[in-house]
Amino acid sequence: MRFEINQIVEVVDSKPVILSTNIRLLTPSANLYSLARDYIEEYEDYGFVQRNQYSGYRIKNNKRRRYTIVLISQQDRLIICSQLKTNIESKLFPYLWETVITNVEGLHHFFQVWNNNSN
Repeated sequence: MRFEINQIVEVVDSKPVILSTNIRLLTPSANLYSLARDYIEEYEDYGFVQRNQYSGYRIKNNKRRRYTIVLISQQDRLIICSQLKTNIESKLFPYLWETVITNVEGLHHFFQVWNNNSN
């Protein structure tokens, strides 16, 4: 199991004092989501946009406001909508294609293919 721990710390009299701690169990999809975001954010030319139900990335300084890649975290999987052609067209983003990711190996494979198509 993987956990995400967030702490708020304040320095009082030159000593750190923990004000609060939040521990969250990462579900498989949350872990896939964070790995996918880390991978995309390695590229400086993508701008991040957070929405309630998804996170999207656009190429910076692009006049077209369309997303290049969108991450939708669900309980047991991660849906990635991108310009990589698959057999599933995205209903939410009709100009993108859906890929369903259920494990880390699938995520690595997706980004390997995505990186080759981006070049």
